[in-house]
Amino acid sequence: MVVVFAGGKTAGHFHPARNIAEALLAVWEGGAEGAGGAASSGGSRGGLAARSHAGRRADGAAPSLFFVGAEGGIEARELPRLGYDHLLFPLRGLARPSGRGGAGTDAEGVVRRFAGAMAGNAQAVWLLCRAVRRLLAEFRRRRAAAVVLTGGYAAAPAGIAGILLRLPLALQEQNVHAGKTTRLMARWAAQIHVAHPEAAADLPRSARARAQDTGNPIRPLPPPSDRRPGPARAALGLPREGPVVLLVGGSQGARALNRAALEALPNPAPGGGCVLWVTGRSHYESLRRTVQERFDSVPRTGEGACGAGPLRERLRMVPYLEPEAMYLALAAATLAISRAGAMATSEFLAWGLPAILVPLPTAAADHQSRNAVALERAGAAMVVPERDDAGRPLSGERLWGAATTLLASPERLAAMSRAALGRARPGAAAETARAVASLLPARAGGVA
Repeated sequence: MVVVFAGGKTAGHFHPARNIAEALLAVWEGGAEGAGGAASSGGSRGGLAARSHAGRRADGAAPSLFFVGAEGGIEARELPRLGYDHLLFPLRGLARPSGRGGAGTDAEGVVRRFAGAMAGNAQAVWLLCRAVRRLLAEFRRRRAAAVVLTGGYAAAPAGIAGILLRLPLALQEQNVHAGKTTRLMARWAAQIHVAHPEAAADLPRSARARAQDTGNPIRPLPPPSDRRPGPARAALGLPREGPVVLLVGGSQGARALNRAALEALPNPAPGGGCVLWVTGRSHYESLRRTVQERFDSVPRTGEGACGAGPLRERLRMVPYLEPEAMYLALAAATLAISRAGAMATSEFLAWGLPAILVPLPTAAADHQSRNAVALERAGAAMVVPERDDAGRPLSGERLWGAATTLLASPERLAAMSRAALGRARPGAAAETARAVASLLPARAGGVA
């Protein structure tokens, strides 16, 4: 029996699929106790991958996991590393024909851009159809029992193939504003899991009653004894005392946040503390060279990386943090500065970490702004737009000023932390997995 998980291209769509899949194995092997164990253990990537074919419970063998995604997405790097069975396709998203953007605004330019978008969309549809055709045969061969979609255009082929084969379909939507794939597939879905109740309003009327507010399926939290700031800071080479600001722009990094941080380097760190700057892999080398050239200093990365003096001496730069290291960073931090991606903000909530959110203005349907505003209204975050009211881009002064204001008020930080924990759903992966398990036959079965 195979359960298909599809979603990717970005970490915000891939990691929910992975987290639900791993929670499903725990649920299947141990029922509610197994799910609780997964939530407290942190899990072993290799162990979970191996158990996808070996785990058992009284009513039959555990399902095998099969992932579907896009070439060139984060899943192309992560799935081989994790050892999960998978199939990747060359896919592209649909572009909205528009006269805006690009060079020139003359009629000829508008027509050229429109024609280019239509040609790209024709190729996208052709790639989609080719992937669906392959998946129809693949699902039959593997005797697929259910399909779980976590969004992005990388999920669409598996969703269409599952619908055509009349397989149970479960959707998981991460954002306040439901994405295109979720909206299109919702009418055929047996289950629709949303992280924010507001997302149900974006679904077709016939599907809204099936929306379940289960939260975002973040990775299992470690036990409370492993969430203390002191040991986490020691493991990361950060000072035990004083505030720590975690500056992170998501799996790809964030150019605007990185530019503002670079601009702020001559100034003291917010609150007189330390900054852990996660630049993103693609930005790290150029930023490291720039820091070295401008300030004749390479940010230190060992014990005591944050010392006294200006920010460049109270700074630790890293290109990326793997999941285990990121949880150490969340435990160590006093305040986060981040984009407003759904999975990142859900982790801030689960850790009770106050956040300054800088929404990505080009995100689809401006969903990051909606995420950020919802959390600001809940009292868990402060929103700092990438451009101010005068249209000026984010500056180091504006960003650091917001951080300094919050760090100067321990009472406000404490209130934001309480609000975050009040909205957190740390057990969302296990809850979603239990719902998905209810769609599966007790014994091996699937498509004939």
